[in-house]
Amino acid sequence: MSDPRSSIIIVDDDAPTRKLLQRQLAAGGYPVQSFGDGRAALEAISDMGSGLVIADWIMPVMDGLELCHSIRELEAMQALGSIYFIMLTACASPAQTVEGLNAGANDYLTKPYDPDELLARIRVGERFLRLQDELRQQTVEFQKANLELLMLSRRLDELANSDVLTRLANRRCILERFATAWESAERDGRPISCLMLDVDRFKKINDTYGHEAGDAVLKGVADRVRGTARRADLCGRLGGEEFVVILPNCPRDGAASVAERIRGAVCAKPVHYRDKLIPVTVSCGAAERTERETSPEELLRQADDLLYAAKAGGRNQTWVLDADGQPHVVTQVTIAPAE
Repeated sequence: MSDPRSSIIIVDDDAPTRKLLQRQLAAGGYPVQSFGDGRAALEAISDMGSGLVIADWIMPVMDGLELCHSIRELEAMQALGSIYFIMLTACASPAQTVEGLNAGANDYLTKPYDPDELLARIRVGERFLRLQDELRQQTVEFQKANLELLMLSRRLDELANSDVLTRLANRRCILERFATAWESAERDGRPISCLMLDVDRFKKINDTYGHEAGDAVLKGVADRVRGTARRADLCGRLGGEEFVVILPNCPRDGAASVAERIRGAVCAKPVHYRDKLIPVTVSCGAAERTERETSPEELLRQADDLLYAAKAGGRNQTWVLDADGQPHVVTQVTIAPAE
């Protein structure tokens, strides 16, 4: 099956020339419209989208040169598809040819023209339009492929950096971010703190309710950590039932306050799993970088030591170091888990 013929618009103020062109092109199987001046043709050209325009140079209201300029401006604004423009003139001097081509014309046809030459030039225009359409389609497909690759890359990056269960940053990712935040704090002379949190009696939760319930508890705790931490804080799961929060530009007292908010959010209501309500608490250790700590790992170890002090102190507590470097519980009033 042959390709469908391209639409053609004829623009010429000479009625006999218009009718002759229309008859010759219609005999070749082309859909044709004709107009007596460029302004009248411009709206039809806009509606056509893509196709061929054969326009006389000398016309009233809007001549062929102005029409060609207008078409190329519309193409530049993506208000048109591809237009193959053939300038029709009775006297094409080299200077006129250059002027017309500079205006955006694709080809020239001099009156009187040979009908076979006319059809041959039309076929050249059709090949040009087909190539333009193929190029446009390839560009669209290339852009779609690029978008799919970008989405895949983001998905792979998310999988590489996220904990599968909780969607928090995984161990590798959170430690890398901690190292970056540490360097920034050192460079700018700003405080930085970290929290270590551990779900209390998690083994008992697994033994009592099952491992799927344990997973639901970890997801619930992660949601409350993420929802309670500050926007600038970095939340991650180190593994098992242990979580970490990095607090840039946050001193010890602020870190203890964030830890208490998280602890309160966790035990404020039980985790709902199927038909069960599972009470949950966490123990927290909050540590701020001082001159004693020379690396993120040392600050994490300090927060971990304070976490174990909270466990030993009765669980469901937050512990910090005071100004003298002595560990103590943030509040003596323990928040009871919801029943």
